[in-house]
Parts: sequence; C-alpha cells; structure tokens
Amino acid sequence: MVGLESKTALVTGASRGIGRATALALASAGARVIVHYSKGISEANAVVTDILAMGGKAEAVGEDLSDSGGPARLADRVRASVGTELGRVDIQRRAIAAPARWIMAPKLTSVLS
Repeated sequence: MVGLESKTALVTGASRGIGRATALALASAGARVIVHYSKGISEANAVVTDILAMGGKAEAVGEDLSDSGGPARLADRVRASVGTELGRVDIQRRAIAAPARWIMAPKLTSVLS
C-alpha cells in the first residue's frame, strides 16, 4: 500500500467488519484514522487500541448517521478533531450499509474537501 503518512482518514462504520479491516489497513500504511461508530463504542475503542498498539494514530468518534442531523454532527466532530494541526480529512471510506444521502450530507462533504 502507498505510504499515507501525514494523511487523515475517516472510516465510517469502522468498529467491525470491512470498516475495521479498512481502518487497520489505512493505519498500517501510516494514516491517522478517525474510527467512526454508531452504537459499537467498545468495538470502536478496540480498533483504536489495535491501531495505537501498532504505532499508529487513531481516535473513535460516534454518531448515528441514520438520524437526520447525524451527518452534520459527525462533520462538526470530525472538524473539531482534525483541527488546525492536520487541516482536513484526506481519505473518506464509507463502510456502513446506509444510503449515500446520510454520508454525503453537505456539511460532511465540506469537511472532506
């Protein structure tokens, strides 16, 4: 995999399954990973622990994207997490079974730009 040092990745649905595998792969390539979860806080924290154990950078951010305000709240939380140090999300991977309208809400999309 291409080196992703200095890149930040947001992986929605990263607490288990394909999302977990994606988060771990991105971290192993050097990306800082924002591990999104809806209800699986303990699973998300386990992914973060695994990434930190391999020397990576990660944090868990929870938000229910099925709620109409969820994408906007997630965008706000990601923006606050990324802050001025890293400036933006470079990689976004949707790994949840949800309609794209939940993920690609204007506020979330603006964080990714």
